[in-house]
Formats: sequence, C-alpha cells, structure tokens
Amino acid sequence: MKRGVGGTIVLFLLWCFGYFAIYVIGSIVGDITKSDEIMNWTILSGFILMTVVYLGRSYVELSFGRIGRRMVWPAVGMSVLMAAAYVLVLVSVFTLVDIEHLFPQQTEHLDKSVKRLFPGIAGLLYGCIFCPILEEIGLRGILLGGLLKTRCRPWLAILITALVFALLHGLGVQFVGSFIFAMIVGWLFWRTGSIVPCMIAHIVNNSLSFIDLSGQTNAVCLIILVGSLVVIALGIRWFAKKI
Repeated sequence: MKRGVGGTIVLFLLWCFGYFAIYVIGSIVGDITKSDEIMNWTILSGFILMTVVYLGRSYVELSFGRIGRRMVWPAVGMSVLMAAAYVLVLVSVFTLVDIEHLFPQQTEHLDKSVKRLFPGIAGLLYGCIFCPILEEIGLRGILLGGLLKTRCRPWLAILITALVFALLHGLGVQFVGSFIFAMIVGWLFWRTGSIVPCMIAHIVNNSLSFIDLSGQTNAVCLIILVGSLVVIALGIRWFAKKI
C-alpha cells in the first residue's frame, strides 16, 4: 500500500494507540480480577485481533520480498542464528559489567515486570510470539517500510525507527539493547524487503530472554561474546552477499 510521510505517521500513531490501549485494558482487567493470568489472556486476545486486522487489511505486506525461493530457509536459519547470537551478546555483556549492581532498581523492576507478564501459556504466547509479530508490523512494516518509500535515506529511516523502538521499551537498561537490535533488524528489513526475517529474529530474541550466564566466569562470557559477535558479522555478510 503506497502512502506518503503523513499517511505513514498517521497509520503508525493509530498502531501505537491500539498497542498501548491493549496493555491498559489488560492491566485494568487484571486489577479488577486480581489475576495476572486473566490479564495476559486479555492482552493476548487484543494482540491477535490487532495482528489479524493489520495483516488482513494489507497495511503490511507479508511476503519474502527479495528473498528467492531457494534462499527462504537459509534466510530463516540465518535470522534465527543472528537473533540467538545477539541475545548471547547482551547477556554476556550484562554479566561482565555486573548490570544488577550498576542498575539495581531498574533490573529489579524489569524482573518483576517479566514475572508478572509471563506466567502461564497466555503470557508466553503474547510475550514471545504475538508481541514480536505486532511490533514488527508497527515498527518495521508500517514506520520503516513507509519511510523507505519516501525520499528518506535508508540509514536515516533505520535510525529513526530504531530510536522509536528503543523508546517504546523505556529509557532504562533495555534502551541500548533494544536500539542495537532494532538497527540490525531494520537493516535486515531494508536488505531483504521482507518483514518475515525480522519477525523470526524478534520471536527468537524474546523467547531466549531467560538465558542467564551469571554463574559463568568472565573468561567464558568473553568467549561467548566474541563468538556471538562473529556469528552476527557473518550473518550480516551472508545477507549482504546472497540477497
């Protein structure tokens, strides 16, 4: 669907309204019922409905873009590897700098939020699957996709989208990690012309967020960090050459 900058901004703002409204409604329902499980089922239902609406009305094209048939599964596999490697980069860096002691209040608040949001099947489904899908529809599909169709330079469009994505995740510990992740998947979207690898990478990223290296030595964390950075670099080079 072709639209200018104004249309892109309006559609993205509508997406933001729906996205946050679902969280607000879910929180209200959770407070009324005193049940995190009911809250999570409410949010999950809203995310599914919103996803169906945006994909059903073709606001975002769900295709493989410039990825040829023979490259679909290699591209999917590489997206998984890059996302998993990025999670290991973050976790190893956080362990090396002892993030819990540097930002005790923020990490404690984040841990409490995760424990409240992700108990049971509904929390896992929306936190690990439908939240990533919906965020990719809004950030990469609508905002970045719309900006790339204007005179906005690709690097600037990716940067703007990454900043917005990071701000949506807060100004605390998550900001830097979210920003770098958004830069990577933003480049992936620009390179492939497809939102599918971005969705897959985002799902893997959220699904592996439970990884904990706090019991490992600094040497092990350094090895994991370097190895993961190499995997990400090789993944970027692979997409740059094959797609």
